[in-house]
Amino acid sequence: MISAAERQTFVFADLAGFTAFTEAHGDQLAADAVAEFAFGVRALLQAHGAEEVKTIGDAMMLRAPDAASAVGLGVQIIERVGRRHRALGVRVGVHTGTAVERDGDWFGAAVTLCSRIASGARPGEVVMSAAAKNAAPEELARFDLQFRGRHRFKNVSEPVELYALDLAAGSAAAGWPIDPVCRLAVDPAHSQERRRYRGAELVFCSTECAKVFDRHPARYARRPSASLELRVSDEARERVTERLQRAYRRGRLDQGELERRVEVVLKARTREDLRAVTHDLPRRRGRVSPWRAPFLPLILLGRLVRRRFRRRRDR
Repeated sequence: MISAAERQTFVFADLAGFTAFTEAHGDQLAADAVAEFAFGVRALLQAHGAEEVKTIGDAMMLRAPDAASAVGLGVQIIERVGRRHRALGVRVGVHTGTAVERDGDWFGAAVTLCSRIASGARPGEVVMSAAAKNAAPEELARFDLQFRGRHRFKNVSEPVELYALDLAAGSAAAGWPIDPVCRLAVDPAHSQERRRYRGAELVFCSTECAKVFDRHPARYARRPSASLELRVSDEARERVTERLQRAYRRGRLDQGELERRVEVVLKARTREDLRAVTHDLPRRRGRVSPWRAPFLPLILLGRLVRRRFRRRRDR
């Protein structure tokens, strides 16, 4: 039996899109962004009784006295550090588990898992394990908590149940568009550069980013992060619900798991929200009709030609 004294709660916070920002704006501004991020986080530690363990590139590893303090700190990091014009998105992971301290540093499975939980969060999110959630019921009562499914992580034997805080309603900056080139959050009221591409309006932080996009629009429009931020339709929710029901009928989900995932689907706003409830379900393999089989090579060739034509058109 693990005592409460042996359990530690860790917080990992990092900058989403840091590589893209460095490529667009250079090493000097990237280093300044990390320094500003670290300064903002350090200013919040004392109020939550937390301590900085170390900085790893654009990420910070923190230790909190308990899960409630860790959640409160994570929320403050998102709200005060990550919700500003021309700020990179901040993502936070929280986990409670066992670890050992050596010369001011902490080691153990809890540290590694917390880092991986943070890397799977989206900008503006606090994602936590079930262990952290269960240790902070009072702190979480004021938030809309979303179940994100059970995720498998490398070298972790059992799937980890994850939950995310919906902080959108509590931030004046929620909903700000993201510069597709450097991934900065942009207040539309302060942006002088806009483009329309394939029916969508894009907002840029600077003339430099707009010029980069003009040279390679298809490259930035195809980024996976952009497609996952697209809003979902009622039809998409219905398709995912049907898929969950099929998994339940085949014994892959129990009744309680089905109900929890359907609740997430009903609240889903983006493709990423839907993907979180189906990522561990097998994909349906499409069957090729016998009459189409002889023409399959021509069909695939036609798709390849259309894809190349679109790429040339977008250059």
